[in-house]
Amino acid sequence: MEESEKQNLYITFKGVIESIIEEKKENPKREELVKNLTARINIGLQMEEEYYFWVNLKADDGNYSIKQGRLDEYDLEIKSAPEDLMFFANGTNSILHMLFKKNRFDERKLRFGKGTSGYNLGLLLKLPKILVLDKK
Repeated sequence: MEESEKQNLYITFKGVIESIIEEKKENPKREELVKNLTARINIGLQMEEEYYFWVNLKADDGNYSIKQGRLDEYDLEIKSAPEDLMFFANGTNSILHMLFKKNRFDERKLRFGKGTSGYNLGLLLKLPKILVLDKK
């Protein structure tokens, strides 16, 4: 994958996630969750069978940052093909669909692993409330 392709993917992914989070901050139902979340998440975007483009999402009391690369200390790690993650974010694919269906690489559409701070399944359960667009 060329550097320009990586940069385009990063800019697109970052823009989508930031816009969803901003929308959640304005939603009274989600405002408290979004503003009180503290998390460090490594997100592996599967580009090829053996290649992942890594970004990380840090949340600290309502302040969010998305950067390239993996964090050394993190709470949760998720892996997904970019298109599957986008279908998850826009509400097309449910969390159950993502966890049990296979992607084009014949792996689960959403895979997760424990972080350096242990298994944080509660954080995994909060992800749809933070990263998925609310239905209107």
